Amino acid sequence: MKNSLAKIVITATRGLLDLIVPRLCAVCGTTLIEGEDVMCLGCRATLPVTNIHLKQSNDIQYRLISLKAPLCRCTSYFYYHKENQYAKLIHDAKYHGRPRIGRVLAREHSTKLLADGFFDGIDAIAPIPLHFIKHLRRTYNQSEEIARGISDVTGLPIIDNLKAARYHATQTRKSAAERKINASGSFKVTRKEEIEGLHILIVDDVITTGATMLDAMETLKTAVPTVTLSVFSLALTSNS
Repeated sequence: MKNSLAKIVITATRGLLDLIVPRLCAVCGTTLIEGEDVMCLGCRATLPVTNIHLKQSNDIQYRLISLKAPLCRCTSYFYYHKENQYAKLIHDAKYHGRPRIGRVLAREHSTKLLADGFFDGIDAIAPIPLHFIKHLRRTYNQSEEIARGISDVTGLPIIDNLKAARYHATQTRKSAAERKINASGSFKVTRKEEIEGLHILIVDDVITTGATMLDAMETLKTAVPTVTLSVFSLALTSNS
């Protein structure tokens, strides 16, 4: 009885809020209807999904080639084009105070991945950390929100053994070579004994050249050689 009453109150409250402050599609801006979340059904139907986790040879593997830190498996939900309307999902989640977008999209993608066996053998999730100065400015870490979405579906624990070692400027508008230099030495590993022998899923919002992700992978593998590494991002820039 209490649960039923609570559901009625929640539904009524949500309906009232939607009247006062309508929920809008993060892509096209149309008003969302019951059952829609973050995106309307039309935008969701045309989301440029990658299905990269089903491809033995793929673009993420190419960008993250490293003799120091071999990659076990990888995934990215959708392709990112700067000029495309779907870029708004990443921008709003990262810069415009809407971290929930990342969490919702991560849940969606993780549900598909779970059915495909992507998470089999993975022990923990490590979001790409933000330097504390950036965290203070933004008030949240978008990669942590994505990690929470994955954990919501899989139950995998989120670890914070990967830390930001130094502040570096944004990677936006930098060339591939500049991104690699800018990202180098960005991370450090703490409490190494806690992650000995674990299969760790490193999580970020978008993979472009792969410089940030590669630096995180190599930092973890150098610090703890027994770890196995896989990667998850919401978006992947397209070469096309």
